[in-house]
Amino acid sequence: MRIGIDGRLWNETGVGRYIRALFKYLPKDQEFVWFFGKKEFKSVEMPPKWKKVLVDIHWHTLREQLVLPWIFARENLDLLHFPYFSFPILYPGRFVITIHDLIFDHYKTGKWSTLPGWLYDIKKLGYHLVNWISVFRAEKIFTLSNDAKNELISHYQASPNKVAVIYESGKLEAVGSVGKSPMPGPYLLYVGNAHPHKNIGALIKAAEILKMKLAIVGYDQFFQSRLPKSPYVTVVGEVPNNKIADWYRHAAALVTASKMEGFGIPPLEAMSVGCPAIVSDIPVFHEVYGDAAIYFNQNDPHDIARVIKETLVDKKLISTQTKKGYAQAAKYSWERCVKQTFGVYEAAA
Repeated sequence: MRIGIDGRLWNETGVGRYIRALFKYLPKDQEFVWFFGKKEFKSVEMPPKWKKVLVDIHWHTLREQLVLPWIFARENLDLLHFPYFSFPILYPGRFVITIHDLIFDHYKTGKWSTLPGWLYDIKKLGYHLVNWISVFRAEKIFTLSNDAKNELISHYQASPNKVAVIYESGKLEAVGSVGKSPMPGPYLLYVGNAHPHKNIGALIKAAEILKMKLAIVGYDQFFQSRLPKSPYVTVVGEVPNNKIADWYRHAAALVTASKMEGFGIPPLEAMSVGCPAIVSDIPVFHEVYGDAAIYFNQNDPHDIARVIKETLVDKKLISTQTKKGYAQAAKYSWERCVKQTFGVYEAAA
């Protein structure tokens, strides 16, 4: 069984964590072919039975559609895994695909885009076309929650039997011993990109109401530059894997006001090292976090501020949520995620 994995998004947020987990936990005695960009092709060391192929082609481009299929096809794969919705529709072989969420179906980012309006509209049409074709042609579709599965069924008429829900994990890639606080004084922490659906503006308003520091961690220069300016906000940018645990450990709480997600890794990461999570009241978060998180109305900065304040002053509640958080985070495992994924490979190939 010769399986290919498109690893071009190795260093991206969210999907990069997913790809790196596949690399770490897939069985080393099986034959895999990994397709990498220049940086990963040079730096990633492969097990003896694995092969890497250089693919200097960016996602969401014409070259991805017109050139990449034949690079994949040359490897004579039994199955190819696209761990992101973008895939070359001309690829002739069998494949499985991971569609993490359908946020782009719900939230327009055109006014934030660097593209002219007409080109953005064409790109969005291309997105819908690729999704329709992938749902029709894929041997199996991976997604990250039942909420996301229901979206695929509703929006693209995906067969329920074709969609495999496999949960991700919040296990940090590097933990290490406790270091000093990376930021003086009590602070709220947000980890992730700054795309519009993340609703960071509401968190900034809540921080201003509370007169409390908000640290924004994540590499996303384009969208971060469009956030409202505030003396209470520190945009930290990218943090190395071996440093992120201390940002969680020393935060008063991890907060996220997302209006929609496919899963949501950062709150589980926070819970895994004893940081309470205060999050949006959306279905997928209830599915993933249960009663281990505290919920607020993501559309109301005053409610966000109220819930954060009431949580932080209640030491007994913080202690209870911390214990629940440890238990909830422990329910999710990258090893199990990848083992389940490999089982689908075997059946589909």
